[in-house]
Amino acid sequence: MTTRTYHNPLGYADGVARTDPDPFVLRFRGRYWCYSTGEHGVNLSTSIDLITWHRLGFAFAVPGRAHYWAPCVIYADGLFWMYVSHRPEGCEDPHQEILHVATSPRPDGPFETRRRLFDTFSIDPHVVRDPASGDYVIFYSTNDVTGLDHDGTGTSIVVDRLITLEEPAGSPRPVAVPTLEQELFERNRFGDGRDWYTVEGATYFTHRDQAYLTYSGNAYVGEDYFIGYAHASLTRGPAELEWAKYSRNGEWSPLVRRDNKVEGTGHNSIVLAPNLVDDWIVYHGRDATVPLDPQREERVMRIDPLFYDGGRLTTPAPTSACSPAPPVATFQDDFTEPDLVSGWTVVAGEVTVLPAEGQGPGVLRTGRDLLTLLAHERQLTSHVLEVWVRAERSDAGARFGVIPVFHDRTDYIAVLVDVATSSVELWRRHGDISRSVARAELGRFDPSAWHELRVVRTFDEVMVRLDGMDVLSASTGDDTAGGVGLLSIGTHAEYTALAFTEHLDLWGQQLAHLSRLFRANRPVDVRSDGLAATGRRPLMLESVTHAPGVLFEHEIELIAPSGYAELHPVVIDGTSVVHVRIDRRMCHINLCQDGAPRQVMDFPHPHPRGTVRTIVNPGAVVVRVGENEVALPLEVAGRFGQRVELSGAALRGFRMTSIAESDRR
Repeated sequence: MTTRTYHNPLGYADGVARTDPDPFVLRFRGRYWCYSTGEHGVNLSTSIDLITWHRLGFAFAVPGRAHYWAPCVIYADGLFWMYVSHRPEGCEDPHQEILHVATSPRPDGPFETRRRLFDTFSIDPHVVRDPASGDYVIFYSTNDVTGLDHDGTGTSIVVDRLITLEEPAGSPRPVAVPTLEQELFERNRFGDGRDWYTVEGATYFTHRDQAYLTYSGNAYVGEDYFIGYAHASLTRGPAELEWAKYSRNGEWSPLVRRDNKVEGTGHNSIVLAPNLVDDWIVYHGRDATVPLDPQREERVMRIDPLFYDGGRLTTPAPTSACSPAPPVATFQDDFTEPDLVSGWTVVAGEVTVLPAEGQGPGVLRTGRDLLTLLAHERQLTSHVLEVWVRAERSDAGARFGVIPVFHDRTDYIAVLVDVATSSVELWRRHGDISRSVARAELGRFDPSAWHELRVVRTFDEVMVRLDGMDVLSASTGDDTAGGVGLLSIGTHAEYTALAFTEHLDLWGQQLAHLSRLFRANRPVDVRSDGLAATGRRPLMLESVTHAPGVLFEHEIELIAPSGYAELHPVVIDGTSVVHVRIDRRMCHINLCQDGAPRQVMDFPHPHPRGTVRTIVNPGAVVVRVGENEVALPLEVAGRFGQRVELSGAALRGFRMTSIAESDRR
């Protein structure tokens, strides 16, 4: 078996070297679409794995305009909406850059202008949807906030609500302004004594109960050009959050900055890996070993994994060495084969596989039988599933959806979209009796457009997200292993780009499921903020056994001055043990192999909250804590257990994700 790898900078299928400044990557129907800055138009490339790209040309260009900067593209209401700035051709004043919005029915364009969004300098848009309310907001950069200030003069990031996808509310609020000397763009820029600072390139994303906003500071040609980030507690919608820039003890602490091989590292987007779980950062950089030529574009696209260490972000970026590729799903089907691939069973009705068109995947189409049901044989108790779906509306409406839990044709859980009532409903069928478990209204819904349907199963709980909105979550009463499937009722439905990954993410209220995986040495309460050991007596947790080919994350927090956490993420027959100890000052990683202990790594860990990330493959174990990672040469041929010891510490979260065969080392 050959493990998939990649190395930066990324390449193109035809072998031609290309530049991609300010790369924005959109996931749509199992494909990645990269839109980037271009002198004469918006560059467009596509990929199926985030590694190898195919250049398609320009997605958007307007006669008489040039300098197309930092595009952002979203998919909504059956259209692709591009937000991008440009200025008159021949104009050398960058302050004539103004944001416009354009649309296309296809991700590859061509996009056509709808309107200009602002009348003054405005760049670097990022449009996001609030998954709770469904409202859209726009982050962008402007000079209006601090451009006339005596201190921190320059470009800042603001946020505003969108009344429609082409009409801002007109009440922008600053969220990230210059505060650091490393954000200096140019001294005495205009000859009047004002030093100009720049904070730009916002990218908004969330993880558990935290929101993050990455940004670029300084100038691309500057020594300190970097990617930093701000964070906020996810208590409100993205337009109302209160942000704080991340620093280490009040000092500049960039997420990504230059090294001796790569410089100009900045302007990123964040995108999910093909496994539907892990976040990756996409950014540009240039070769630091080549003299800088300001007249020539030298910024190329790069990617690296993004990690969450408690509430902090870490990444190995910028990397140049060969590294593990973005992980793939446990199972994925683009329906590109003329027949169904192994694992599928048509339980009821008839299905047809339609060939792929252009750069897109194939399509599975159901007949208009009273019931069409397709099931996959993989047995799961916790997983994340994603599929894109659309349907034909008939006089009788349309009903279609997915099956997150399948046992047999009369025993399954279904997530059903009902076009006639514009609703999503969670159904439990057992024998000849079906009952509704939960229901949510959708509002306006066009079944003929492609919709992203994402379902997360956590034992007996099912969460449904449609087009980026959280629509319902409920307990089904069924926590036994089952397959997944697709179904339609009297409806021609089309499915494409289906993938699922065996995955479990316990935090918040779902931490109650810890009792399914661990047993404790004494009674302890699990609360929504974690499982805490506050007394003098340590709390010991011992897990069920696991098979290799899995990733674990233990998020811990030290809550007492003398608190510590000792993790044994791999225990084999009591003789081979991976040992990680974290206290208020240090982290220690040791390996006991066949009874022989060995100290592997010690390093400072001054953060009270952190995450121990462990990848357990048959041939090796990889442990990462904060920015530190080490590979341990431990053979894991069979099942293994875990132990956790907490004293004055708490387990705040636990994650377990299956690693696909092609990604195992």
